[in-house]
Amino acid sequence: MKVLILGGAGYIGSVLCEYLKNQGDIPIIFDNFLYEKNRYKIKGEQILKGDIRNIDDLIPAIESVDAVVNLAAISNDPASDLQPKLTWEVNYKANETIAALCRSTGKRVVYASSCSVYGFAESGEFNEESQLNPVTLYARTKMLSESPYLQKDVNGIVLRFATVYGHSPKPRFDLVVNTMIGTSYFQNKITVNGGNQWRPVVHVKDVAQSVYLALHTKKNKYRVYNVGSNEQNYQIATLANLVHQKLPDVTVIHNKTSVDARSYKVNFSRIAKDLGFKVNYGVLDAVDEIYSAFKSGIIKNMDEDVYYRVKYLMKHTNNGEIKKSFLFFF
Repeated sequence: MKVLILGGAGYIGSVLCEYLKNQGDIPIIFDNFLYEKNRYKIKGEQILKGDIRNIDDLIPAIESVDAVVNLAAISNDPASDLQPKLTWEVNYKANETIAALCRSTGKRVVYASSCSVYGFAESGEFNEESQLNPVTLYARTKMLSESPYLQKDVNGIVLRFATVYGHSPKPRFDLVVNTMIGTSYFQNKITVNGGNQWRPVVHVKDVAQSVYLALHTKKNKYRVYNVGSNEQNYQIATLANLVHQKLPDVTVIHNKTSVDARSYKVNFSRIAKDLGFKVNYGVLDAVDEIYSAFKSGIIKNMDEDVYYRVKYLMKHTNNGEIKKSFLFFF
């Protein structure tokens, strides 16, 4: 299968491309390559430079493939809050166009949503039928953007990812597990903000598996799937302790005055039952692989702006406005 990956040069996309290749698919990267300094290179694959807001870029790209995966977005809460107008354009309006083009061409499309659409709950757990209650702009745009892919005659599957972690050719250290691992290595500490809030997490390689299964499934009983595992619902303090068990000489600092409005446990039984999804990686695997990248010099430090969406976003502004050509990918 020839698969167009919108945002294919990003944190998840670069892992997904390798996974699809190993499974026999042909990934085609569609990206604007904002992060040129840390550009991901694939030999032998087609690479298209384009903007998901530009229908003239999208039409020939979508017509040339068998299926589409949309990972492209301004991809976390601080970055979205920094430029809300652009967030609506990229995270919501562009999805209306992408879904319509996939409907008109009959292409399977997999949309990357987020478990952050559930918002907050002091107890219980959310499943795909739960009421959505996003508490951030980023989460609201994710919620609204699911609808175009679930319309009649759109061959769409929505994947709500848990918070992703793990090593990637395009590293990020603004994700909770990766941040803990990075500061443990370079600063010999892990800072826990709050600690009681619940957060489901999932390894980026398992995310790639979920996308592959969604692309190839013949079952359409459900079109929305939470992506993660019931075993990897963690409180933030427990996550820190898990990393600390692997790295006992690191100091854990608790900042209980920090408040996070997001707290949610999620049930992941549907994707396991319906698509045969099973996680293969855990947090300790991420410690090993990211530490290996540090020790080998692949990642020399965790301070570069390119590893943080909002830092990079702020760096590329003009009088407080983001340049229109810049997009931010998962």
